[in-house]
Amino acid sequence: MLPTCTISIAAMTLGAALVLGTEVRAGEPIQVGGKMTCKTPEQHSIPVEGDPGHVLVVQIETCVGSASGESARFDGGQQRWFEVDDLVKGSGMIHGYELAKYKDGSTGITSYAGAQVTTMINGKPDWTALGTFEQTSGTGSMANIQLRGTWTAKPTSETEFVMDWVGTMTEGSKQ
Repeated sequence: MLPTCTISIAAMTLGAALVLGTEVRAGEPIQVGGKMTCKTPEQHSIPVEGDPGHVLVVQIETCVGSASGESARFDGGQQRWFEVDDLVKGSGMIHGYELAKYKDGSTGITSYAGAQVTTMINGKPDWTALGTFEQTSGTGSMANIQLRGTWTAKPTSETEFVMDWVGTMTEGSKQ
């Protein structure tokens, strides 16, 4: 009788694991991407005393996303970024957080990091930045999403830039 009970308990445990496994299994990753048009409405540069050309930059940026196809959920998304840059002669490290609000009312908070390289072109500084991102939390349709990827940014004026991003999105429970 004892072996039968053990087998029954093992079968019930295996059945529960299969059911739980189905509930917590994430979907297959899909490729997503888009473009953001951004502005820098607030920026503060703090020179590092004793280190010429070295500044810490704290800024807020606002962006509007455009995307289509598998990425359509990001189209029209409004982002507000909070960023700190550690730059020497315009080049250095970037780190920040982005709060996104989407058309369906959901939100996402993303952490990002990267590097900016500045060169002089015709006597004017010209920068390019690239990095990685990962969503750290979300609400609504973004609550159970794993989103990560890479981005590149290039200025269009002194206070505006465009960013292209690509990544993977996996839907599923994060239990």
